[in-house]
Amino acid sequence: MNIAFITLGCPKNLVDAEVMLGLLDRAGHRLVSEPDGADVAVVNTCSFIAAAVQESSDVVRRCLELKAAGRLARVVVAGCLSQRYGDQLFDSLSGVDGVVGCSHFESIVDAVERVWAGERVLLLGPPVAIYDHTSPRILGTPSHIAYVKIAEGCDNICSYCTIPTLRGSLRSRAFDSIITEAEELEASGVVEVNLIAQDTTAYGTDIASKGMLAKLLVALGETRLPWVRLLYTHPARVTEELIDVMGSIPAIVPYIDLPVQHISDAVLERMRRRTSGGEILRLIERIRSVIPGVTIRSSVIVGFPGETEKDFEELRSFICEGTIDHLGIFEYSPESGTRAATLDDQVPPETSSARARVIVSAMKELALERAGSLTGVHMRVLVDSVAETVTARTSGQAWEMDGVVQIPLHPGAAPPKPGDFVDITVTGGSGFDLTGDLIA
Repeated sequence: MNIAFITLGCPKNLVDAEVMLGLLDRAGHRLVSEPDGADVAVVNTCSFIAAAVQESSDVVRRCLELKAAGRLARVVVAGCLSQRYGDQLFDSLSGVDGVVGCSHFESIVDAVERVWAGERVLLLGPPVAIYDHTSPRILGTPSHIAYVKIAEGCDNICSYCTIPTLRGSLRSRAFDSIITEAEELEASGVVEVNLIAQDTTAYGTDIASKGMLAKLLVALGETRLPWVRLLYTHPARVTEELIDVMGSIPAIVPYIDLPVQHISDAVLERMRRRTSGGEILRLIERIRSVIPGVTIRSSVIVGFPGETEKDFEELRSFICEGTIDHLGIFEYSPESGTRAATLDDQVPPETSSARARVIVSAMKELALERAGSLTGVHMRVLVDSVAETVTARTSGQAWEMDGVVQIPLHPGAAPPKPGDFVDITVTGGSGFDLTGDLIA
């Protein structure tokens, strides 16, 4: 069959999609880029927050419009939206042929072939599955970049979050399986591996000890991978051992993704984040003192129930001090089934939006200041694409999360290739991006 595959949401969802693509390819099906004219469209969905539910539903509806027009035969909904709403999707998205939950991504071939035969398919159950190094994958990233999911599920009790319901409790992958996968990716041409999970710092706590993530980084540092990046850490679990390891192994890029969510003690307590604002500040100070030139990425939620003007001002001041280098900003939305949705003092959406705009404006100003301070500095960057200009990233820029470096091509000079490391001189910045010139 000709199968179109659309994936939405986070890198963790992308890895599931890559495994499903690998399984479909191994089964002999042809993967096509557009649902228009395909036999089956599979939409791998996100439903983390209300905006993600809306986006996923809209994409499915566009596929259903193609089906109604006779330009697409079958539509399968996979991923988090399926896990969250199950067979309700047959009614709310009338015309859907198959619903595949998060733990049944390895059954995608069976689901596709059954809907093609005219069967309505529902594959749903407790989220317990996780892939390993034997699972086939077709990378959805450029061929020199890959995500490696080291664990699935989450045992944290953040009051706003639906992930434990959608993805289940923590399930860490076997240590050797991760190392084998990383080595195989390196042998295939990957030069940057990004370690991901719902909470990477929880890795191993269900099967061995809380120190397993540090040991994993040490082992990955002994491979031939030049860049290993750590994403999705929890401030309450970042240990001194982990920081020391990150500061001592050259292959572990000086970058940490540290979602703090807020800095006000009152808000953090209502969020059930298990950290205080003071602990976060001390942790960041420790990270910067041990890891030379470290880049810290974070995320915050504005408009959480009970967030006062004083709480928000505390957050704004924290951001404006330049403590965080890159930031994701989320406007709180109440999600059914979470404790936060039942809290008093819900903040009006228009107030949340206004607060988000203030933080975005502050981050833009900080980005321009950082670009100015880097002008004239020599840096090594990784080339991601080459067209009229070269698009590259420093070690402090995660793919599709942070900014990039735009580098003009000089007439007559041989252009670099995606996956090459090149040296540049920073010439300035634009928005959240840097600009630079190649050093001959």
